[in-house]
Amino acid sequence: MTILLVFVSCGKSESFNVVILPREEEFHAASAFLGNLLDADGRLSSLGLCLIPLGTGAPDLLLELYSGWGFEAEASGDESFRVSGTYLVPRGEARYDRRNTSLEACLAGEETLIPLQDLSPPGIALRVDGLSAGDDGYPLVWETRVRLSAGSETGSRKTEARIAAMQSSLEALLREQLSGTPNPLLEARPQLFWLAAAGDLMLGRGAGEILLREGPEGIFGETAALLAGADLAIVNLEGALSDRGDRVEKTYNFRFPPVLAGTLRDAGIDAVLLANNHIYDFGPDAFLDTLIHLETAGTGILGAGRDLSAAAAPFVFTGDEVPPVHVFGIASFPREASGWDGLSIAAGENKPGILHAGRGGAEKLKEGFSAEALDMVFFHGGNEWTTTPDARTRALYTDLIKAGADIIIGSHPHIVQGFEWIEGKPIFWSLGNFVFAGMENTGGGDEGLFLQLGFWGTKLIYIEPYALVLSGPRTKIAR
Repeated sequence: MTILLVFVSCGKSESFNVVILPREEEFHAASAFLGNLLDADGRLSSLGLCLIPLGTGAPDLLLELYSGWGFEAEASGDESFRVSGTYLVPRGEARYDRRNTSLEACLAGEETLIPLQDLSPPGIALRVDGLSAGDDGYPLVWETRVRLSAGSETGSRKTEARIAAMQSSLEALLREQLSGTPNPLLEARPQLFWLAAAGDLMLGRGAGEILLREGPEGIFGETAALLAGADLAIVNLEGALSDRGDRVEKTYNFRFPPVLAGTLRDAGIDAVLLANNHIYDFGPDAFLDTLIHLETAGTGILGAGRDLSAAAAPFVFTGDEVPPVHVFGIASFPREASGWDGLSIAAGENKPGILHAGRGGAEKLKEGFSAEALDMVFFHGGNEWTTTPDARTRALYTDLIKAGADIIIGSHPHIVQGFEWIEGKPIFWSLGNFVFAGMENTGGGDEGLFLQLGFWGTKLIYIEPYALVLSGPRTKIAR
């Protein structure tokens, strides 16, 4: 379909016409924007041009709209002007073996390409040759460009010279207006927010010593680089950071040297979930020590505090050109076989502890949700050693999603559980173990799931899971 917008000279003996020749319907918005841009505030008349009805006279100048890949125009040295640019992504699904594709496959039609803004669950984006849509050099930007040339019938040399002069003036006007006028058709490079998340981190049974001696790679393996490279990295810390306190009567008790608080922060871990069944293993003194040591190290605390309000407060992350990220922590797990019950350590108005769903924690947490923020919930709940969420846990997580949570990431079962979209929002029911010595021959406890997630605003765009294999106090990405 051809659309003509014709411009001719005003008050001149010889006409200078400009014709925009878009080739497809996709050019409608670009041609309208361009016409309004040039014809506004008398800019064309200042050059001796004005807009006239279609079909009047033969064009002396052509403004031709055409489309193609931005990387091709850049490689060819194309000196035309960009009028629109749309980021496209290969559409995929959340699968372990599909995080990336190639530009060759995209151009050959082997992938389904859609505008990034049209991506919606259950679809996710795939990287292209390792690049995400927010990276420099990302290739899949479909551009509409405009180029200016002389018309087909130029006439005398004198006329040709005048047309050339007019072309130069119009090119200068295009350059000025396209660079100085906000253009809603030209998408800016997406600003993505990257989260790295892992399950249960237990630094006893030799893990803490390896971390201090060998650094993050010693126990985290290849995920150390992913933790360090993320905008925000969060794990569940299974135990207290203290050298004080008395052992609570329960099945397992974990406590780690306080120096590890700074070591975890240096490893790129920005916040830890403390709403779990091991943070009070050595009583209130060790619990309060943990808060102090993490605060001193500059590490965020999720789901625990000196009172209920502190336990329910989110850890807040802010970054350039991304919405604020609010990260909450909460717990709900059954009474242990030993008789110990997590309800006993629930935070109160004047009582330190964890945010527990069984003590009104979920309702308190909901008060902090905001439509302007990316609201994340790290939930320590469910039944241990199960491969699927129980009905109560499913109801709790779903209720938070319906109340406004944008994503929920679970831990506690020690087993990797499933992933699904609920109300268009993602839930990872359990990431299993991250670092946890002594899990050999437990039927799944020696496996885990590490997540690298890319968000555009509050929308989850990239889901990049890494299966983990635990060996003693070390973990590595599974081959």
